Amino acid sequence: MLIGWLLRKVSALSVFSSRLAGLAVLLFPAPAIYSFNSGWPFVDALIVYGLGALIAAAVFTFMKTREQRA
Repeated sequence: MLIGWLLRKVSALSVFSSRLAGLAVLLFPAPAIYSFNSGWPFVDALIVYGLGALIAAAVFTFMKTREQRA
């Protein structure tokens, strides 16, 4: 998520696009980096990070619907 926030600050990405970029980083490169450094199996890391990405996407969706109501 930090990478998505940084992308938004240094480029002209919208909030939604920067959140998607952060989720993509959380879902794809992060498990590979973690499993390489820790020795954890890649599939286990992918499942854990995938669940984190799903939770983050749900939070973003909830925040988006809440902002639209206000």
